[in-house]
Amino acid sequence: MKPRVTIREIAEKAGIHFTTVSLALRNSPRLKQSTRDRVQKLAKEMGYTPDPMLASLNAYRQTKRPVQYQAAIAWIHNWPRPESLYGSGEFHQYFLGAVDRAKQRGYQIEEFWIREPEMSINKLHRILRARNIQGALIAPQPRHGAYLDLKYSELSAVTFGNSMQPPVLDLVTNHQSHTINRILQHVLSLGYRRIGLCVPDDWNAKVENAWNNGMIILHSEQPDLPYIPPHWERWDIEETEGLQTWVEKERPDVIISHHNVYQRLRKMGLNIPEDIGFISPFLIRQNEEISGIYQNDFLIGQKGVDMVIGMLQRNEVGLPESPVRVLVEGILNPGKTLRKQTRQYAKKAKPSTREKSAKTKAH
Repeated sequence: MKPRVTIREIAEKAGIHFTTVSLALRNSPRLKQSTRDRVQKLAKEMGYTPDPMLASLNAYRQTKRPVQYQAAIAWIHNWPRPESLYGSGEFHQYFLGAVDRAKQRGYQIEEFWIREPEMSINKLHRILRARNIQGALIAPQPRHGAYLDLKYSELSAVTFGNSMQPPVLDLVTNHQSHTINRILQHVLSLGYRRIGLCVPDDWNAKVENAWNNGMIILHSEQPDLPYIPPHWERWDIEETEGLQTWVEKERPDVIISHHNVYQRLRKMGLNIPEDIGFISPFLIRQNEEISGIYQNDFLIGQKGVDMVIGMLQRNEVGLPESPVRVLVEGILNPGKTLRKQTRQYAKKAKPSTREKSAKTKAH
């Protein structure tokens, strides 16, 4: 076999130190781009390929070293108020996961709020340049279709979810299509038939209509199931009348929604799961009382940091030609808000409040 070309041989031919060759082959930003290009071209001409055994050994050594501070990664968001972003349990978990992984890897997360008084895009980039911050995590957008117009040519940037449009960045998110399919399979296995979806239309748009698409596919595959039109709920207001009207009219035997709708259903006098089943795709923790899917939000935050660090190590900046999507699977939590349906119970429809009132007046 032809002997493997070594870094020292490349260094000798290039007339530079072997550590410079090592940095150039790792695409280190510590070297000029012209130096990196020259060394990488020479290495290719000489037939250099990395030694996988040495690479594994180096990775092992890295894990045994005490973690030292390397650099900062920007967490950038443009919500009207920071508490609105962090008030969302899912997005707060993204942030906490990012902070945790960054600390493990020797980085730290620095928050930048675009709507802070006297802050601007240009000022943000001046700060990032001054602090030599190239890595950036772009938080989910406050509404679907928003676009954060940063100077991405200066950033190694990753975003969360599909709320930013157009979808030009690498991103990490929950596998939303699998999440809704697992929920539907679970409630069907328990005998539920009248399945109601109750989410804001903006949230449905943020997951590229995964929730509603899952319902459409379900009914196309099982046309015998009763069709219940979705209730496009608003969660930013305490409105119960529309929810109650929908429940009484459509009589779902199980509702797919957020935990605040669960609380409002109980305020309406419904016993869960005796009167109606409930399941949430948005669980903040595992092993909750509410049945549903924990979307692994903390892990999503960690994976976002892993992606940014990988880009920094490869010196990848700007908008990718083909954005990458990393999809994280959720975890099913059986909970206590669903129960096995008997055939008799599944066919039984609880009288609505209005029907009860009408019967009382008749007597």
